[in-house]
Amino acid sequence: NRKQISLLLILPFLLVLSTVFIVSKDLANGVVSGKYFWFYGSMGLVSLTILSVAIFSKKPFRISLLDVFVLLFVGSVYLSAFVFNDASQNITKPTILALLIVLYFCIRIVETWHAASLHRFFYFFIVLTGLVEAVWGLLQLYGFEPSQHSLFKTTGSFFNPGPYAGYLAVVFPLTLHFVLKKGEKGKMTKSITAFFLRLQFYIAVITSIAILLVLPATMSRASWLATIAGSAIVLYTQYVDRFAKVYNRAKAKVPLRGLGVLIISCVAILLLATAFTGMYFLKKDSADGRTLTWKVSLQTMIHHPLGVGLGNFSSAYGEEQAAYFASGKATETEERIAGNPEYGFNEYLQIGIESGIVSLLLFVGIIVLAFRSMIRNKAWGNMASLTALLVFAFFSYPFSVLPFLTIFIFLLASNASIRVNPPNPCHLRSIALACSCLFITAFCLYKQYPVYNAYKTWNKNRIYYHAGMYKESIPNYESLYPYLNDRIQFLFEYAQCLSKEALSNSQG
Repeated sequence: NRKQISLLLILPFLLVLSTVFIVSKDLANGVVSGKYFWFYGSMGLVSLTILSVAIFSKKPFRISLLDVFVLLFVGSVYLSAFVFNDASQNITKPTILALLIVLYFCIRIVETWHAASLHRFFYFFIVLTGLVEAVWGLLQLYGFEPSQHSLFKTTGSFFNPGPYAGYLAVVFPLTLHFVLKKGEKGKMTKSITAFFLRLQFYIAVITSIAILLVLPATMSRASWLATIAGSAIVLYTQYVDRFAKVYNRAKAKVPLRGLGVLIISCVAILLLATAFTGMYFLKKDSADGRTLTWKVSLQTMIHHPLGVGLGNFSSAYGEEQAAYFASGKATETEERIAGNPEYGFNEYLQIGIESGIVSLLLFVGIIVLAFRSMIRNKAWGNMASLTALLVFAFFSYPFSVLPFLTIFIFLLASNASIRVNPPNPCHLRSIALACSCLFITAFCLYKQYPVYNAYKTWNKNRIYYHAGMYKESIPNYESLYPYLNDRIQFLFEYAQCLSKEALSNSQG
């Protein structure tokens, strides 16, 4: 039955999108690590499902130009990580990247079978995740639910308000698109499709309201800008014809020449300048800190054109910042606000630093091809959501937070329709691709299972660390080091134990 097969296809992908909700109490740093291992398990189900689809659907897989760029980008990242640099200890990021590429091609295989209806369910579920997160944040704001961070009231299922607000900003343009497309539901009165469209509309309305209520409380300027950018895309594409008519009528009545154009331009520039100035002074030190981070990051990228390897941003940035301060060029403000950030607060600079300038150019090529395809397919909701994500990536670190990456892959893969191969390709290509995806997933799960156990053990043994029993903690941390040596919090705690024990021995 085609509907049963569609349901079988949908469920594993919905589990992947549900990664955003996972907070594990059994794992150390469960807000982050819980999402990792849920994603790993969900990808196992996705890969098995896709292999079944590829075998029984008998639909050919057609490669696209976007697929080629994605593979080139991944190849350049791994080349920088493992050939030009030694990233063998940073196992988390390479594993996630491998599984994201598997997810990308699994969605592409699904496209060959029943793309339109499945994508509708995917995007509707993304809107539902936004609704759950917005309600979760409101409950935290008013004290009905605990926050995931002791210093902030509103975090949703994230570890701080920044990524939480960014996630809502990415979902909001999609909900706005569904709200403005409400007219389509009126064409069908008695069908399941009509019911689904009505449900989609009402859920989108509620989600939009909930996001608008909670988003200001996060105090995330990057998410506000992302929301505005994505919403502008939706509004323009939805009402472009009306805008054109209004503009032409106004132009016919009051010709805008010379002084009129100058006045309107000045007013617009003044409003924008006022808005940006207000956002700057809202968190002045934070803005200055990011400016310093971008300045040092740009120098780091220039000095490492081949990249420093996945997960090595912090060390390379720290060395470059030390050299900058040693040069005497730093201002007093920069010296006061300087730190050693884990992220670059600009994903484009961080991609260039970790994976090289070639990888950055390939990533830009991926974005250009994705937008080109969305414009051809008139996928305005997808384009608006992707725009919000890319704007947020200019000021924050969404590609270091797993739920953003899964949404990014869904938006990207569902619009890879620019074909470069001849027609009527062999059906065996789909089976071979599905088998490759299953093999990569199985290998990643095999390598990550000991890491999962290490996180559970770390969570249990932290009681000794927090109790100040450093001598008793050292053997536990030592046994876990081979599996958790790319986790900053783990390394900090292990170093603290060694330092405190050494100090105790010297005093004794």
